[in-house]
Amino acid sequence: MIKAVLLDLDNTLLRNPDRVWVANFRQAWDRHFAARYGIEQASEALRHAIGRLNREPASYRANADTIFDALAVEMPMSKAELRAAVASFYAEDYCRLEATTAPIALAPELVQTLLEQNLLVAIATNPLFPEAATRERIGWAGLSGFVSDFAFITHSENMRFAKPCPAYFAETVARVGVEPDETLLVGDSALNDIAPASAIGIHTWQVNERDELSAIYRHIQEPGWQLTYLPRPLQPSMILPQYIGNIAALHGLLAEVKPHQWLQRPDPHEWSILQILCHLWHSEAPAHRARLQAILERDDPFIAAPPPPGPDISPCHDDGYEALRCFQREREETIRLLSTLTPPQWDRTARHSIFGLTTLLEMAHFTAQHDRLHITQLCQTLGKCAE
Repeated sequence: MIKAVLLDLDNTLLRNPDRVWVANFRQAWDRHFAARYGIEQASEALRHAIGRLNREPASYRANADTIFDALAVEMPMSKAELRAAVASFYAEDYCRLEATTAPIALAPELVQTLLEQNLLVAIATNPLFPEAATRERIGWAGLSGFVSDFAFITHSENMRFAKPCPAYFAETVARVGVEPDETLLVGDSALNDIAPASAIGIHTWQVNERDELSAIYRHIQEPGWQLTYLPRPLQPSMILPQYIGNIAALHGLLAEVKPHQWLQRPDPHEWSILQILCHLWHSEAPAHRARLQAILERDDPFIAAPPPPGPDISPCHDDGYEALRCFQREREETIRLLSTLTPPQWDRTARHSIFGLTTLLEMAHFTAQHDRLHITQLCQTLGKCAE
């Protein structure tokens, strides 16, 4: 059942000829840095900086920080000067690029209908631009009145991955608070949207220049359309992008935590942010990875579900960021384990005390779901989740 719809922006909600847009953007960027700072061909440095996104191993730094660090290497400016120069570009020159774009018919009607159906609606645009510029682009599409209604908007300051990396879509669904198979992506690009979203189990709808939004708009008016989407069969290739995207979502959420919030509990029976991180850290090796190792090492092992941790657990560290780093290190060990498996190993079976007959693949997927359960819990504790 579909609970959330991710909407691509460029050439889905906003007509934006790619080659013309890129050429005009680069010209505007070059003029800005040449006229004000005497720096020629600054767009080449930006192109190189964007190329550093999605590099392995993942750094889990915000895309904006990765871009700024790469720009600082190639441009003769301090980071503070560079940030000021980029901010002035987006505040003064960027708005002129609206002339390259045009609204797409039915975009407001599509968003309004989805919201009226009590679905979570998110803008899943390639997060290469800062938040203010992304909101401006949403306005160019005639959707500024919906900004506060969107469950999430991806931009360079809140995302750790970019298209076409599948981890970008895993990071996005984790931030929205849904499972991949509960999500429909509407986008135009087979490379940037359809293929990587499908790779983690998201349902997809590809728009085209001829029909634009008319076909998807008719589709969402069909009674019970959300129920027609059945979960896709699990594939081993779905797992690791979800693991990586979930870690990125945690980094993004924790970047918004204020010092006084780490130990706050929304209810006596709810965990604090620090307790959530401690639970993720302390359950990774002895519970999640251990059962995967048991399935690999023994034929049809019996896997007992661990007892519920209860409404209160002891904090494991006084630094929440360090607790996240410890969880990340343990998760990276799990990723290394799974990255070596052969297809027959993914299909190895076990007996679980709750799920009954299962496979290593299903148990690995349960770990990704467990992540998202607690990411949503953390998001709710911060008050950052859509209802």
